[in-house]
Amino acid sequence: METILKETFARTISVSGSLENDPIVAPQAQGTFFITLKPDAKALKLNITMQEESHLQLFIYNQAESAADVDIRIEMQKDAVCRMGLLDLQNAPLHWNQLVELQNEGADFEILSGQLCMADQKKTGDLEVRHTAGHTHGEIRNFAVLLDRGNYEMVANGNIEKNCPEAQSHQATRVLTLGEDHTAKVIPLLLIDENEVKASHALTIGQPDEEQLYYLQSRGLTTKQAIGLLSVGYFLPVLDMIEDQDLHDRIRAEMESKVGLNGRTSDTE
Repeated sequence: METILKETFARTISVSGSLENDPIVAPQAQGTFFITLKPDAKALKLNITMQEESHLQLFIYNQAESAADVDIRIEMQKDAVCRMGLLDLQNAPLHWNQLVELQNEGADFEILSGQLCMADQKKTGDLEVRHTAGHTHGEIRNFAVLLDRGNYEMVANGNIEKNCPEAQSHQATRVLTLGEDHTAKVIPLLLIDENEVKASHALTIGQPDEEQLYYLQSRGLTTKQAIGLLSVGYFLPVLDMIEDQDLHDRIRAEMESKVGLNGRTSDTE
């Protein structure tokens, strides 16, 4: 299904079962596109074309209660700008595959993802931002929190092809490990076939700072609540991409509930 987004737009879609959509963001159009994967969602496939000087704020919120697949392709033309967020807090597997092509100079793409990995549920991601023109910018920022037996795999690839001078490719992945027997596999890739570029990657995987936990517990929080608060801090950069305040607050409340911030619990939990 092809959708043309013109002028100023604010579009919302809820996905049940499977959906394939081919949005075209018209020249100089600007707006938001919010997609929710409902509890019965199975698959989402997007093929987005961003035409010259278009601006898109894209956000995907996963509420699927069983395994789901997300496949996204974005083609970006001259001076197109896309800011994208993906938030996945579900106790269910997610396979996420995405390719972004920066096809003309001035194309600018940034993504922030936040994923909560619960027991025996695997989250996999394969993201590539491909520069096929010079004077383009791509940035990938991933945040993940792993609970007991959580499983997180992410390949983040910044690819600058030949004859793409002054292209910029940056990426960072941060993984907070909570509990035991979790698995985190992160592969940051920079494929550079041009000399005059700027590129960087960063990766951190580790447990919460003991001093932070001690301080939060000294303020009256249980261990579970303290860990939940740190988890929320990891996801806030993604959540703050949502401009609608009511929606932002509702999703934050859901997030806090999932990480154990709501209610009083004992330290032995």
